[in-house]
Amino acid sequence: MSTVFSADEVVNLAKHQTAGNFHPFTCANRSDGNHRNVFGDTGALVPTVRGWICPFCDYIQGWAHGFMKGGEA
Repeated sequence: MSTVFSADEVVNLAKHQTAGNFHPFTCANRSDGNHRNVFGDTGALVPTVRGWICPFCDYIQGWAHGFMKGGEA
């Protein structure tokens, strides 16, 4: 398994994803009709140590803004 984010970064990214201060990271395929509203937006991504994953398809994103990883939500 390839690690993209550390466990601490995953926690910090989840805080940013759900805090409501920024538009959440979302799946590139979110308008296909198969995606649902989760974490405040259609097709919002879930942070994991393997990267951002979409719970509705196989989309994966391997980056996040540096400030989001540090814990200042």
